[in-house]
Amino acid sequence: MAREIIDAHMHLMTAGMFRNLRARAAGTRQVARERARVRGQTFEQRIAQLETMSIADHVKMWLEGFDSAGVRAGAFIGSGDAYDELAEFARSRPDRFYGVGSIPDPTHPDAARTVRGFRGLGLSAVKLYAPAYRVYLNDRVVYPIYEAAAESNLPIIIHFGITVGTFNDLMFANPLALSAPGRDFPEVTFIIAHFGAGFLREAMFLAYHTDNICVDTSGTNNWRLYVPGEPALEQVFRDALRTFGARRILFGTDSTIMSGYRKMIVEEQIGVLDRLDLSDEDRGLILAGNARRIFGMKD
Repeated sequence: MAREIIDAHMHLMTAGMFRNLRARAAGTRQVARERARVRGQTFEQRIAQLETMSIADHVKMWLEGFDSAGVRAGAFIGSGDAYDELAEFARSRPDRFYGVGSIPDPTHPDAARTVRGFRGLGLSAVKLYAPAYRVYLNDRVVYPIYEAAAESNLPIIIHFGITVGTFNDLMFANPLALSAPGRDFPEVTFIIAHFGAGFLREAMFLAYHTDNICVDTSGTNNWRLYVPGEPALEQVFRDALRTFGARRILFGTDSTIMSGYRKMIVEEQIGVLDRLDLSDEDRGLILAGNARRIFGMKD
């Protein structure tokens, strides 16, 4: 059966972005920085690996990956705040690449102004990484970010739960912190990444109170190994469908330059959808329609 696929969750990673990430880790203990690894490599090793890659090289790589997997378009989260590089990448193929700007510190006095500038850069969404901030996302100090997103009609993707981030704190990883903001900003679409990455139950609680909070399916979802019962991915989809409904689930792979385009995740999750015997309409919403609507993607 012919299908359109839009990947709602990937990562653009450049040498400049990694340099910014390394700089933000400067306040941590030296021994922690020395032992830190990003998918098995140090910041310095990753920077050296990416230094020779131009934006044009990234464009070529991702177009080839999309075409190999039958993917129409995708949303790329900039890993760090190198917004000019992200904007250049998205502008290169505006029919296929959509940029998502990450906010390194939502409490910074200029953070809201940065968000208000995203549309001018051609970016389509905001990314927050809850365990990285050491502040709960229901704290009023973060509300200017939500106000700016509301004014700019920007959805917000939020990583809660288990994280590969080196210097993050899981005490701030519970998506229940979104309960008040979700109700206070009904015009903002919030997307909880990776089914909540270990906090699926809490994410499902939010579905009861709001209709503007969604989940994405992105990644290996190996967080299932660290929760009681190790639920099958098919059961995770069933639970999400029961609570969020098909209109609030977005497909994603969490692909990065380290993994290349994760065609196997496309195949795995389509296999799950096949076994769930969804209607063509619901299947189309999960694989592409919801991303088109939420990110404002062109036909």
